[in-house]
Amino acid sequence: MPEGGLREMQFTVTDCWKKIGVWSTAEKRCPRLEKVVHCRNCPVYTSAGRHLLDREFSENYRKEWTSIFARVKAEKKVTVHSAFVFRTGGEWLALPAKLIQEVVEFGVIHTIPHRSNNILRGVVNIRGKLELCFSIGAVLGIERFEKGDEKSDKYISPSRLVVAERNGERIVFPVSEVHGSFRYAEGMLQQLPVTVSGSRAAFTRGILCVQKLDVGFLDDRLLFEALIRSLQ
Repeated sequence: MPEGGLREMQFTVTDCWKKIGVWSTAEKRCPRLEKVVHCRNCPVYTSAGRHLLDREFSENYRKEWTSIFARVKAEKKVTVHSAFVFRTGGEWLALPAKLIQEVVEFGVIHTIPHRSNNILRGVVNIRGKLELCFSIGAVLGIERFEKGDEKSDKYISPSRLVVAERNGERIVFPVSEVHGSFRYAEGMLQQLPVTVSGSRAAFTRGILCVQKLDVGFLDDRLLFEALIRSLQ
């Protein structure tokens, strides 16, 4: 580029870097390249960039970007759910909290002649009404811990009975321990590890981390269907 080219850049932006610069395919090359090596190091290239940045904006351009920046940023809605966390045997599990009706003291489970099995435990008296009592642990293949002292890893805290209802189907199931409700966002539900298999994997939607506990979040639809099938 001629020496006067730099002065011209104050008024007109040219693209000499495409014609005789490093981005050019022509045989003729800018003599400045011997000194600056690359167009990015050339004052002509730098001046052109400043000229583009400092130029006057058109009124339409200004209005367009003003309207864009004036828009209220839409807040991303985070859906929060609530889970009811409990322990069956040595496994921490959870169900949607909206299904839980109440938690009561453990009562006598009366077997049903010729009907009771490892899943259908029998019936229990809940506030004067007989309710069907099921074993979630039996469905998931969870072994019940032997009761020992409080320092033992196999210690079972006093059991409770949980009353749950889904789509008009009401069930009762015993638990070894109740942790309570836990609020979580959808993204907190993690995928099942490959080590989980069999019935537990089939009935578990994912894993929730609750105070350093890995809690298996159960698929309530599949669980209720399996419990009701045990009546047949």
